[in-house]
Amino acid sequence: MEKRVLPKKTGWVILILLVLLDASLDLIFTKGKGLESGIWKPIATFLGVSNPLFLIPLVLVIFYFVIKIGAELARKIDKIQIKAEELVITTLVIVYGLFDFWLILVYFFNFGLFKSHLYLIPILVLVGIAYNLWAEKKLKNR
Repeated sequence: MEKRVLPKKTGWVILILLVLLDASLDLIFTKGKGLESGIWKPIATFLGVSNPLFLIPLVLVIFYFVIKIGAELARKIDKIQIKAEELVITTLVIVYGLFDFWLILVYFFNFGLFKSHLYLIPILVLVGIAYNLWAEKKLKNR
């Protein structure tokens, strides 16, 4: 049978590893300056955190709620009754994995296609939408 989505446990393990990789790359190559971005700065300041590794639990809690809410939306709006959570987890793994791959290219190989990581957002959104549409179609035809 064709694989459409990752099993929940596998998806979560990969997601945890990707978050750990992202925080480690930030710590090693930018000395934690990723915490100075617009979204993370107020949170890191409020919590008194200067090491991105300490925010991993918070990021995983945020992902948990994103996955739960996204799965509920997929059930109600897209009428995906089976494997909705797995679909959201897999989409998140693909998008976050591509982002981490881009970070690796930048840090290790000085890849300079984009001036800012913000230019990568539309590409990641399109990749996520493309996968999601494909997987939804496969899940509905099941």
